Amino acid sequence: MTDRFTLARTAVRVGARGLAVLAAAGIAAAAVAAAALVPWPDHRAEAPSIVVQPAETGQVRVCPGPLLSIGEDPAAATTATSVGATSVISGALPADATITETPLAAPDNARADADGAPLALTTEPGAVDAGMLAGAQSQTVTRESLSGFAAASCTEAVAESWLVGGATDVGRTGIVMLANPTAVAATVDVRVIGETGPIDAPSALGIIVPPASQRVLSLAGLAPNVVSPVVHVTSTGGAIAASLEHSVIEGLTPAGVELVGPTAMPAPMQVIPGFVVPTAGGIAPADDHAEGDDFPAVRLLATGEEPAQVSIGIVAEAGGGGSTVDVTLEPGLVTDVPLGELDAGTYTLSLEGDGPFIAAARATTGAPEQQTDPDGADPEASVDLAWTTATMPLVDTAIVAVPRGPSPVLHLANPGGDQVEVRYTLDGEERSLTIAGGDAASADLDDQSVVELAGVAGVHATVTFSGDQALASFAVHPPGPLDSPIRVYPR
Repeated sequence: MTDRFTLARTAVRVGARGLAVLAAAGIAAAAVAAAALVPWPDHRAEAPSIVVQPAETGQVRVCPGPLLSIGEDPAAATTATSVGATSVISGALPADATITETPLAAPDNARADADGAPLALTTEPGAVDAGMLAGAQSQTVTRESLSGFAAASCTEAVAESWLVGGATDVGRTGIVMLANPTAVAATVDVRVIGETGPIDAPSALGIIVPPASQRVLSLAGLAPNVVSPVVHVTSTGGAIAASLEHSVIEGLTPAGVELVGPTAMPAPMQVIPGFVVPTAGGIAPADDHAEGDDFPAVRLLATGEEPAQVSIGIVAEAGGGGSTVDVTLEPGLVTDVPLGELDAGTYTLSLEGDGPFIAAARATTGAPEQQTDPDGADPEASVDLAWTTATMPLVDTAIVAVPRGPSPVLHLANPGGDQVEVRYTLDGEERSLTIAGGDAASADLDDQSVVELAGVAGVHATVTFSGDQALASFAVHPPGPLDSPIRVYPR
């Protein structure tokens, strides 16, 4: 009897505990449901940060220096030799700021003492508004092995740049120029990618460029017999202003020279304004075996790890209908895409892809044989070529230095959706251009002048030169990051 009573009392206790557990679970579930239904207060904590304006430093721009020729001296077939002097112009805002021109050491140029060297344009800290220092150079050369007109802007030295242009197959010469305007040595890696992929060139890795000096490399020595090279320059220590000289000889006739500056960094969208096509003609985009330089083309490289689908929009700057070329880029392989039959004129190329890529476009004034007279005599002047690089969007203001050259023109492209009014000051007179979203415009300039731009936020700009057997262009760059404010998150 006692055992049955004990068992019954135990069962009651267990049952009571079970009911208590179930009740607690029910209360918890109800609380959770209520919490889900009742709005909780929204609270968000931002990480503390401050915006720091770096101490003002003197601004620096680097002009690449005179055109070079390799093998001018038969006793030194691999030595670079300058072939004349450049014409340099610089300007700043305020206009009365002092700009100092300092030649860089050029040990790889046997004639630097006679023809001049690369120049570092510098200002004192705080003397010039951020980004408002500009310089540019130009040069005309007529030699048996080198002929044409070349112009280049003086650029900031950076840790990474991409040079799109040149070739090293028969009749093509490429020279890579590496200028270090800083006070510390730069260790530079030069990597070349071609139509078959990256080129193995161990000698181009770990190149030491001493302070305040320029090194010169033969592109053919790094990547021989490459039709479509792209040069990727990276540096540690000192920063580098890189440029590429591209020259062509057709048979025994010089067929142009160009100084190619850095193109815009890899991105899924690129804009190439002011692409000048001097003569009508071209090759169909589907022609995968197009050879030579005398047709409009764009050079592309997908820099990601996956193929990139790129659409190339070709629109005349004067307006009217355009055309589109679609291409698939394999990662790590450079592709030259002919742009089809184009009328003579100026175009804006808008390129959009589903992955990052880089781009630059090539045009020429014609083929050398087109310049030969009916009697079959040698042409009096050769043709010329130009590479027009992709550009970066400008900030609200900019300054442009225009060197000596034929028919300089400022080309402006507005890829955004909103209309912009660009104001520019030339010879002390302020003028304006209204550019609708997706449109482009241009303004004739005076050579040997400095132009101030305002209202150009988001606009892309190029300066071009064109004339008889003369063609060149360079990008208008936004200010670099050195004087930009920095947001700091203290720990």
